[in-house]
Parts: sequence; C-alpha cells; structure tokens
Amino acid sequence: MSKLYGYQISGQTVGIDIESWENDDLNNNKPFIIINSGDTIPSGYVDISNIENWDTIGLNVANDYLVVKFEIKNLVDQTGWSGLTNNEKNIAIKYYAYPDDVSAITHLMTTMGMSQQNAQVYLVQQWHRHHAGVINACKKRWYYVKFIIPLFLSFDDAEDLFDTVQQLIYEYTEMGRLGKINGDKNDGIMDYIHSANGFAGQGLKENNYTLLQGDWNTLITMMNDVFVNGVYNKYDDINMD
Repeated sequence: MSKLYGYQISGQTVGIDIESWENDDLNNNKPFIIINSGDTIPSGYVDISNIENWDTIGLNVANDYLVVKFEIKNLVDQTGWSGLTNNEKNIAIKYYAYPDDVSAITHLMTTMGMSQQNAQVYLVQQWHRHHAGVINACKKRWYYVKFIIPLFLSFDDAEDLFDTVQQLIYEYTEMGRLGKINGDKNDGIMDYIHSANGFAGQGLKENNYTLLQGDWNTLITMMNDVFVNGVYNKYDDINMD
C-alpha cells in the first residue's frame, strides 16, 4: 500500500493550500511524491492521501493508472460505501472501485437523477474507460519487466521465456489478468512466475535457465513489484497509448 504526500511551503501544502508556487520554493523537492509502505518519508512532506487527491493529483505522480486505482479501491474498502461523500462515490465509479452494481446504480439514480437504464449504461461506459487505463498500465509494466529479465537471464533464455509466456502476457496486457494467486478466476502470469496453481512444479524456476546474478527469489520479487504493484523506475517518456 502506498501513500500520497505533498510538500509544504511555510506550513502550507502545495496543491491543497497553495494553488501555484515557484520551483525555488520547493528547495529542489518535487511538489508531490508517492511513498511505498516501509519507505522513509522525506522531511517537508505531509500525507495527503484521500480519494479525491488520488484522483486529481495521483495520476500525475504515479507510474501508471493502476497504482491510483489500487489506492482508491483500498480507501473505498476502508471507509465503506455508506461513509463516502457523493463525490467520492462518483470517483469510485470512475475507477471501478465500488462494492457492487446495485450500490452504484442506486447512487446514480438518487443523486444524479438517472433512470435505472441510464445508470446501468453509465456504469458500463465508466468501466470501459477504466479498462482502457488498465490495458495501458499493464503494457507499461510489461515493458519494464522486459528490462529486468535480461539482467538475470541471457538474451537467448530471455527470448525463450518471452515465447513461453506469450499467451499469459497477452491475457495480462489485453485483459489485466494476473492470475489466481492475485484473485483472478483463471491462471495468469503471476501463477507462472510463482509456480503456483496450474503452474505448480512447472513455472519460471523449473525452466532450468541459468541465472546471471542473484537468485530466483530476487528476480521473482522484482517482477512481482512491477507486474502487481507498479513499482519501477521510469527512464524515458514512452507513450503506450
């Protein structure tokens, strides 16, 4: 789980209390940062993690859409649907983070004045837009996993692995499927990586590839961080749209 932080200038938080600021005021700091669980919080920053800030600020700071969706879903689950404001419920619908269709449709009918049919169509439309964000994020994550793998495997073994998991990667990048180990109904790329469920005893570690460095647990952890958590260091401005 991650949190969103904003930098403070003279006790006021950028983006919250201050709408505009000069770069010199930041003292070479970024206006907003995301801190992953267990990481050290730099001085000068305060926690601004809430559903609305993740929506308006998070997308400009996070590596990809799925990071923001995951954190919004966590906050929705922690607060509970009945405890959300109307705007927070609208955001939850936008990110496909609501508990069930009935709750979402009831909200749209009572607060937005929609008919039941229009509310149902609206939910589908919002899900469709959400799914575009999922696909875009998964393609970015796969791009960076392909940077990690040749650090541990020879190019020949890396290419062989790419061929082996081609169908699983298609399901990941086109459907957002991670696998049963991550709550999906069918096996996916993470089941293969962890040699779990349908890939027990015949996953990544069983391919007899020679590691160039480290161990399997290190490689698997690094791949998991990217595939599941969206934790990776961007080194260019690729556009996967």
